[in-house]
Amino acid sequence: MKTIHPVLVFSLIFAVGFFSSCNKIKEVLKADFDYEAAPITVTIPAVPVVLGDIELTKEVAMDLDAIIQQNAPLVSANNVRKINLTGITIEVAGADDDNNLQNLEAIRVAVGADGVEEKVIAEIANNPDVFETSLSLNVTDGAVDLKPYIMKGKFDYKLYAKPRRGTTKSLTVTVKTFYTFVVGV
Repeated sequence: MKTIHPVLVFSLIFAVGFFSSCNKIKEVLKADFDYEAAPITVTIPAVPVVLGDIELTKEVAMDLDAIIQQNAPLVSANNVRKINLTGITIEVAGADDDNNLQNLEAIRVAVGADGVEEKVIAEIANNPDVFETSLSLNVTDGAVDLKPYIMKGKFDYKLYAKPRRGTTKSLTVTVKTFYTFVVGV
């Protein structure tokens, strides 16, 4: 009968313990968290006569190191796996009966960055023709991974709007974005 050498047994036990503890460490260093970015404000100019679509671009920068440090201090921005956009809301300040979100038939938001193709990330194709000062836009497929854009440091949000009818004054629109970060080693 053959016997197993004690050093081999010890090595095997050590290896199993080491790898299972690595997985436990990885689980401890995993942190998924929700994050609401600072609001973005854009101004849609008065459009007395509907001639075509409106396009507004706003450059945005996120300090990933600060976000990660605040929400998952055991890891760094290099450990970000995904940054899923999960929601977008828009609100109009100073709306009235003739100047509100009802004036817009369709709204879509796209994201772009240097070296990364522009992508539509949320939209409302048929905005109801009723007085409204705030809307939640439908995020493409429920969540969009924006890591390739945000990791660039600066990226652009583009708001496209198709007017239903003209407005008599400019509309100040606040855009709020909501994310789920998936971070871990």
